[in-house]
Amino acid sequence: MEFPEAATVLGARLAAGDDSLAAAGAVHLAIEAWKHLGGVDPAWDRFGLEVLDVRSRLYEDDVIVEAAAPDADGPEVRAAVRDLIEHLAQHHDRRAVAQDGLAQRLDHDAAAQQLRRAAAVLA
Repeated sequence: MEFPEAATVLGARLAAGDDSLAAAGAVHLAIEAWKHLGGVDPAWDRFGLEVLDVRSRLYEDDVIVEAAAPDADGPEVRAAVRDLIEHLAQHHDRRAVAQDGLAQRLDHDAAAQQLRRAAAVLA
């Protein structure tokens, strides 16, 4: 599966509801984009730092998504990543409301904010 298509599929799964497997897959796909495109534009490195921090705090299982890595930076790839990350941020918004403990709510709220910052640097 091509990278933009994989991002669209995962984004749709996240939009459909609370899908922790799709969320972990979205984090993996975002990090793969950063790994392949970091160094091309400093924006990708700022993006990667935010996503790596979210992964280290909230994602224990490393889900692997079988998708071709993006081979070049461009508007289609950036749009696909931004959309995917926005869906992931919305997932964390929903989790922030649904969690019982204050610490978990704050973790998810912080993740949503970080992910939105990450997406904004790619605009």
